[in-house]
Amino acid sequence: MQSKTSAFTLIELMIVVAIIGILAAIALPAFDLYIKRSKSSEVPQNMSALFRGAAAYYSRALTGKGITASGTGSCTVAGTGGTLPATPLSTKQKIDYGTHASFSGLAFSSPDPVYFGYGIVSISGTCGNTANGTLYTFYANGDLDGDGDLSTFEYACGSNNDNELYHSPGFYSIDEME
Repeated sequence: MQSKTSAFTLIELMIVVAIIGILAAIALPAFDLYIKRSKSSEVPQNMSALFRGAAAYYSRALTGKGITASGTGSCTVAGTGGTLPATPLSTKQKIDYGTHASFSGLAFSSPDPVYFGYGIVSISGTCGNTANGTLYTFYANGDLDGDGDLSTFEYACGSNNDNELYHSPGFYSIDEME
């Protein structure tokens, strides 16, 4: 006597495969967006570190050489003239920011590899800056998916009435998930 084993028919199997395919088609774009968000999560941390370095540099008393030199403060570093690394890639890059004078002046470093290239736009790179002015714009460019289109973040900093450094309330972004 033959025993009957239960099994799926070909049609039932094809329906299950079609349902899995539909679910995968829905999930992949959401997963891609999640990956891009996780890659761009480095930007707020690194921009905040740049601001903290700029605030410390701005409030530090600097002087010329010699006993008769006068002291001054309210100093800014020069701009970077581009991003470091110059061309952001969709993969992480290890960058030695200590080799660039502007990043070194702000004591900025990133122990981890980065997806974004970071840059500084400065009004001068001199001392004796006065209150109520825009002093820096820190920016980051990244190519999160390798298509050549860049996502950009900016963080503006200036001096207030007390000639202390402050920053914008948030990050300005262009094509954040590009």
